[in-house]
Amino acid sequence: MGRAEGFPDPLPEGVKFSEQVRLCLEADLLPDGSFGRQWLVVAGDQVTILREDGRTTFPLRELKEPKAEPVVGGGILTAKHNGRPVELVHYTNSRSGKFSEAAKLLEKWSRGEEAEWEGKEEERCPKCGFPLEPGTKVCPVCTPKRRTLVRLAGYLKPYWPQAIGLSLLAILNTALGLLPPYLNKPLMDEVLAPKGHVAPLRERLKLLGILVIILALSRVLMAAVGAAQGWLSAWLGNRITHDIRSRLYHHLQYLSLSFYDRRQMGTVISRINQDTGQLQRFLVWSVQDLIVDSLLLLGIGVVLFWMNWKLALWVLVPAPLVTFVAQAFWHKLRLYMHRFFYRWSRLNALLSETLSGLKIVRAFAQEPREVSKFTKRSWELAYTGVQVERAWALAFSGTSLLIMLGTILVWYVGGRQVLFERISLGTLMAFLMYVGMFYAPMRALSWLVNWCSRSLTAAERVFEILDTRPEVEDAEDAVPMPRIEGRIEFRDVSFGYEKNKPVLKEVNLEVRPGEMIGLVGHSGAGKTTTINLICRFYDVDSGEILVDGVPLRKIRLQDLRRQIGIVPQDTFLFSGTIAENISYAKPDATREEIIRAAKIANAHDFILRKPDGYDTVIGEGGQGLSSGEKQRIAIARAVLHNPRILILDEATSQVDVETERQIQEAIGRLVKGRTTIAIAHRLSTLKNADRLVVLKEGRVVEVGTHDELMEKKGEFYRLVQTYREVSKVRAVER
Repeated sequence: MGRAEGFPDPLPEGVKFSEQVRLCLEADLLPDGSFGRQWLVVAGDQVTILREDGRTTFPLRELKEPKAEPVVGGGILTAKHNGRPVELVHYTNSRSGKFSEAAKLLEKWSRGEEAEWEGKEEERCPKCGFPLEPGTKVCPVCTPKRRTLVRLAGYLKPYWPQAIGLSLLAILNTALGLLPPYLNKPLMDEVLAPKGHVAPLRERLKLLGILVIILALSRVLMAAVGAAQGWLSAWLGNRITHDIRSRLYHHLQYLSLSFYDRRQMGTVISRINQDTGQLQRFLVWSVQDLIVDSLLLLGIGVVLFWMNWKLALWVLVPAPLVTFVAQAFWHKLRLYMHRFFYRWSRLNALLSETLSGLKIVRAFAQEPREVSKFTKRSWELAYTGVQVERAWALAFSGTSLLIMLGTILVWYVGGRQVLFERISLGTLMAFLMYVGMFYAPMRALSWLVNWCSRSLTAAERVFEILDTRPEVEDAEDAVPMPRIEGRIEFRDVSFGYEKNKPVLKEVNLEVRPGEMIGLVGHSGAGKTTTINLICRFYDVDSGEILVDGVPLRKIRLQDLRRQIGIVPQDTFLFSGTIAENISYAKPDATREEIIRAAKIANAHDFILRKPDGYDTVIGEGGQGLSSGEKQRIAIARAVLHNPRILILDEATSQVDVETERQIQEAIGRLVKGRTTIAIAHRLSTLKNADRLVVLKEGRVVEVGTHDELMEKKGEFYRLVQTYREVSKVRAVER
């Protein structure tokens, strides 16, 4: 089997087509929503859906309006055939991009247009070849769920008394639930419809009172135990989920930046939100329901066979049908629910986006267009809601009919036994009550098993991140360094974000304490990478970086980063007050210290012009502030941090001339007495630098003062000339 047999995926083993295969794409969900394989194959002018149990074929030209319709957790490739919508294949999020492109290809091919596959390769499970979701190595098919359960159980250790108490409550609640039906037997046979020797009316009234009191007490106890069980289950599940979520967030804070380089931020956030949320629902509700329903099913089954094993066999007749129908409807219902929640999120996203950009909508008179978009999405949501309710109604009615069938069989067979006096009326009535209780957990278990499997996959994805070790961490022999003087030395340093693509190549450089070094060069020369290595966001591939003569790997990370201050190009400010943002690196700073730092950064005056001064609340990312104001707050933050090594990364790249002058003044005060490394495309920013280091294609090609490098007329001279030409063009355009 090779990729030549079909792309982007290979054909299943032993499957061949007489015509040339133009497309083979593997889906990872079966029509019922469970994990499994099926293939979409386009061979010649035929579209074939391959499954383990057979195939379905459509003429390509008869498939109209193919589209990849997203739902929560994945999507469905749909099309219209003879005017009716058909669902071709189902897939998870890991394959959404592939099937989106496949829908476009099918659309073009159905119209007779030429088109080729342009998708990228994706990662697959090395064991079974199942497509993996981006950013994870967890395979939902072959990952052992038992190991995950054992690991989850490990989080119960601090709460073992509560876990034991919850188990005892579940057993007690199940036992109490089995008592009321059994009380029907003496109630009918000895009180209401006795046969043979009939006790006096007074004794029967006394027994009636006792049985009713026992029944009432059992119901009260059931309610109390059920409430305690629900409360304890919710408390325990939420505490365990909190522990896992907090540990996950803590772990993410210390993972190396290379971890985030290889993943989309959305997939990382989904681990904290979506996966832990699914895990919480599993721990709070699913586990409890699974245990209770299993105990009920076992307990009621034992009681039924103990009371009358022949009659119990008739109860089992519709049981497989109840399980099958419940499971079939559950898969369909889950699909509709996923689609419903996805469309609900799309509607909310449109609402948020439109209201946030209301000025733009009105400025371009696009109100009718936005109303039309909202109406369309609202109708899609309403239609899916109807599908959900219809599926619920059919599922409930279908299983209720089958349960009624079982009850009718017991009525008939049991009624005959009562008439022939093989069993008493009380036994039959108790039996019927147990029958009514028997099918509900059976129906629920068919849903819960599938749900629990998916929840354990989510748990495994969380554990995958927890098992990831930081690539940059303190060495075992790391030394404390409470005060750094600021001498930095690069010795034959080479580094690449991908091992086979070096960004820095054999860099040698020495920076003296208190010296200001300017890094210049074209984009991609390695300037930002150099400061990333000094901060030890990454470790070098070869060579060595030393600070005050100590290898960077042997300095404690807390000591190193506590004494490095960064003023980045894209200043990030947190939601909160201006004072809180300035004091971010020193939360216990006094108001006097904050004001002093702001004055040094030339930020004090504009802050006082704000409505609430230093207590003015700014939005995430610094909403409500100009680029220059954000930069000066970042400088104030660095001043208050009081670093020994200062890094300026394009600190004046996005501001006007007047603001640049103010920032330059602030930087001039900030760099005094500190080792400073500055990056700037505006070469005027580096006029006060002691030396300039020119990088080209990852190598140091020139080092010297501004005047020395200009006289040399080398790489730096060419950069200056290019900058001047660009400045002239910009001046003319203005």
